[in-house]
This record gives sequence, structure tokens and C-alpha cells, in this order.
Amino acid sequence: MRTLAIGDIHGHLRALDALLNSVGPKPDDRIVFLGDYVDKGPDVKGLLDRMVQLRERPNVVFLRGNHDEMLVHAYRNPPEFSVWECLAGENALASYGGGDLREVIGKIPSEHWSFLEETCRDYFETPEHIFVHAGIRAHVAPAEEDRERLLWTSLLTAASHHSGRTVICGHSSQRSGHIADLGHTICLDTGITSGGRLTCLDVETLEFWQSTATGECFSGRLLSADRHG
Repeated sequence: MRTLAIGDIHGHLRALDALLNSVGPKPDDRIVFLGDYVDKGPDVKGLLDRMVQLRERPNVVFLRGNHDEMLVHAYRNPPEFSVWECLAGENALASYGGGDLREVIGKIPSEHWSFLEETCRDYFETPEHIFVHAGIRAHVAPAEEDRERLLWTSLLTAASHHSGRTVICGHSSQRSGHIADLGHTICLDTGITSGGRLTCLDVETLEFWQSTATGECFSGRLLSADRHG
């Protein structure tokens, strides 16, 4: 069984489909999505439809990203709409239809809200790894960490976790398209929204696969000599 982690997708369904085709997940593989399914990309609706489909597959874990939470807050708490609107990117909900954003947000189907609010979780952990969207403080257990830190922490503050486990995260966009491998922390947000790539990593073997927004695929393996920082 492989444990496959996938970085920030941001509505890039074409890139995700190409990536999954390249990786070829097997029924007993675990897939961990690191969050940020919405905003910035061209097909948020199609991407969330795909997430709802994948929810029926065994061994799939969906983490919540800061953009996912901002969209939910914008819908549930109207005063926060302007915060989400400023950070969502141009035409963030175009895949749901045209019109005023306050009207379009009302067209998002209930199954998409259910996925974002109920299916997604704040973290996932195994004996060897801690999976979070953004980051975690070195001295804090995942269950005790503030949600805001799990969703918003910058990679610049990453440090070796006291548990000795490797942290797998997204959020801090690597516009070069390259995985940020710090040994103790590996960041898989490889800038799909800024001309970079979407990334999947086998967290045990460190083999990775990447796809571009147009569906071109690549693969390789991380070569860090220090796996634990």
C-alpha cells in the first residue's frame, strides 16, 4: 500500500485527472489531499464534483485548506464575503455560471458544501507523518494545534516536529514548480495557479509525479540526504 499526498489543486481539474492517470492509484493505496480545492483555478465546480466522487473510494483523506474555509465563511457569514472575494482570484466561481459573485455563490450545490464543511478535516497523522494544509508548531501535537495555524502557517516558520515525524503540507506556493524538501517538512504546493505544477508524492519512497495545467506529466524522486532534519 502506498500513501500518496496531493498538493493544492485550486480548481485545476484537468491537471488532477492527468496526474491521477499518471500515478495510477491502486485500490489499497491511501490518497491524502492537502486542501485548497477552490479559488483561483478554472473549474472549481468540476473539481468539487470529482472530490465528491472520490469520497466514495476507500482510503481517501481530504484535508481542509484556508481557501476552502474562507469560501465557507463567505457563504455562512456575509460580513466575511469581502475577505474571501479579495483572496479568491479572478472569476473564482465562473464554473458555476456568470453573474454577481454574491448570487453565484448561492448556486453551489449542497453536496459541495457538505464536502467542504463535513468531509474535510484539519489534519491527518500516521506513525511516520503528519499531514496538514499549511503547517504546525514544532512543540504542538496536531490535535492540540489551533485551526488557524494548521490552515495559514507559512513554510518559513517550519521546524522539526518534536515527534520526529515528517510534516507533509501545501499552502506555501513554490512558483518554481519544484517540491520544497526541508527534510523535516515537505511542501507539495508547487504553484499550479501561477504556471507551476500539481504534485503527488509517495511519502514512503519519495517518488513524485507532476502535471501542468494543460495535462503534461512528469515524474522523479526526491534525493534529500537528510530525511529528518
